Amino acid sequence: MRLDERPLVGDARARSLHGTSAGGDLVVLGGTPDADLLESLEPFALTRRDEVPGPLADQLAAAADVAAQGSGPLVLVAADLRVGPVALLDVLDAPRDTTAAAVVAAPAVVGTPAAESRFAPVRVDDTARRVVSVGTVRHVASAPTAYAVGVLRVAAADRARVAQVLRAAATSESSREPGMPAFDLALLAVVRDAAVPVAAVPLAHVTVARGDVELPGAPGSPWQQRLRAASRGNDGVFSTHAIRPLSRRLTAYGLRHGWTPNVVTLVSLLLGLAACGLAAVDARWSWVLAAVLLQASLVVDCVDGEIARFTRRYSALGGWLDAVSDRVKEFTLVAAVAWVAARRGDDLWWLALVVLAVLAVRHVEDFAYAMRGRAQRARPLVARALDVPGDGGPQHARTDVPPPPRGRARLVRDVKQVLHLPIAERYLVMSVGLLTFSPAVLLWALGVASVGALAWTEVGRLGRALAGRDGFSPERPDATLARLADLAVLPRPTGRGRLAWQLPGLLVAVEAAALLLAAGDDPVARAAAYAWLAAVCWHLYDAVYRLRETGRGPSRALVRATLGVEGRVVVLALVGGFTDHPAWALLVGAVLLLTAYAVESAHAWRSDAAGRPPTRQDGRS
Repeated sequence: MRLDERPLVGDARARSLHGTSAGGDLVVLGGTPDADLLESLEPFALTRRDEVPGPLADQLAAAADVAAQGSGPLVLVAADLRVGPVALLDVLDAPRDTTAAAVVAAPAVVGTPAAESRFAPVRVDDTARRVVSVGTVRHVASAPTAYAVGVLRVAAADRARVAQVLRAAATSESSREPGMPAFDLALLAVVRDAAVPVAAVPLAHVTVARGDVELPGAPGSPWQQRLRAASRGNDGVFSTHAIRPLSRRLTAYGLRHGWTPNVVTLVSLLLGLAACGLAAVDARWSWVLAAVLLQASLVVDCVDGEIARFTRRYSALGGWLDAVSDRVKEFTLVAAVAWVAARRGDDLWWLALVVLAVLAVRHVEDFAYAMRGRAQRARPLVARALDVPGDGGPQHARTDVPPPPRGRARLVRDVKQVLHLPIAERYLVMSVGLLTFSPAVLLWALGVASVGALAWTEVGRLGRALAGRDGFSPERPDATLARLADLAVLPRPTGRGRLAWQLPGLLVAVEAAALLLAAGDDPVARAAAYAWLAAVCWHLYDAVYRLRETGRGPSRALVRATLGVEGRVVVLALVGGFTDHPAWALLVGAVLLLTAYAVESAHAWRSDAAGRPPTRQDGRS
């Protein structure tokens, strides 16, 4: 198996290697590997160091010696593994030098042999995305979520510690367990030692086998499987079944012609803004074309992430550009439609402002709640004795990997995704609304759908929180919440309150209400109020995605300079109470806010770009 298996996807640059593992050492555990496995590993320029065959204990001891002596990365591979080199790119040729294990999900094909007979079940912490438990013939992995493929890449900085772990494993009782696979015990030893976090790298849609058990991948060549894997499968129903099949075709074309993710993001933004411009023309033909361009923009929006994942050339800035440009398109389209309504004599700026506020509240609460959950679930790695069979999980926890949902379970999952109103469904609502040629229909449909999505998430989250069933502990607060709350004078939340995650969304709602009151019945003032809120919401999304991609939010100086929500509400009260014509004051405020936010954001990204490590792979659409 080689990197040139046809049909190929993309040009030579798209398929090129970064060389992250070049010069590293290779140790094959569990016997003599066949020629296909060695051929699959050949492109990664590893030096094979497993020349001491023998019992499992001797293999682990030899691997420990190799780990202790080398200086580059170390790759441990199961001898009975059969997998192509294309499938290994994400674990052996990722941009960063990390310790990582390849994992696969449960087989989705009916009749597939039991994976447990060859593949070790593992539990992956979905918060830290690391392997936290491994099952073997002697050890139990409680509530496993995936299977270990048989590849462990050890970063150069972790080799010394892994050498100690493998040496200890070679003298353990588990090394004398009949039928114990050498690779599984090595992975278990590293995970249970807890000194070296093992990142889980999922291999999706690829064909992989251990011994006589094969987990089939997507149809086609390895490169076609990689293209399928580059297309995210958790976007939502409309995206999965309508948008992604189109975007993959466009991605294949872009990979052949050297497209880069950030340029594709810019094209998607331009297409979306063109749709907004056509919507502002106020002609039936232009609205139909705007609906088409909006969907085209969404398709292209998926391409940038697919190219980034296929080529492993992703960045924090790219993820931010992709996410923030989506919001710019939404804000501008809503404004264009409200503008057309005003020209027709129907003032819907108030409704546009409400829609924008609901969208922002929903998204910021989603982020705040997700970060709250991440903080609650985060646990320090705790070492566990290697020879203890259990992993400390619940006594009656399942020990098999659940298959993908099917039938009714899949239908329920799909309905929940639609109710959450992800981006593809929102764009679909807007496109269908454009086809009606009615600003009121579009804005009301988007508003009702957004309120429904907000209510759907709020009812469940608040219900669990108020009933104390959400596992909340004030001892594990969310550190990002204080940086998300735009407060200049009032105390920022510490995250120790059970409902503290509601505050950022509440602040958006308060400012939106203050804007509506300040604008009064003046349509022009309401339009200026929309511009003000759009600037604030852009800053909010900027903060969210900067926190998500880099861990750093807006500066405290910016919050003070823009007065914080409480200061701006006071200003709006003065504008509404003492100004007969508030439009100019609101418009000037909007311009000043947007300028301050944009300048600070650009400065932060310029400072952050130098030497910043790549972001995680799902940072883009």
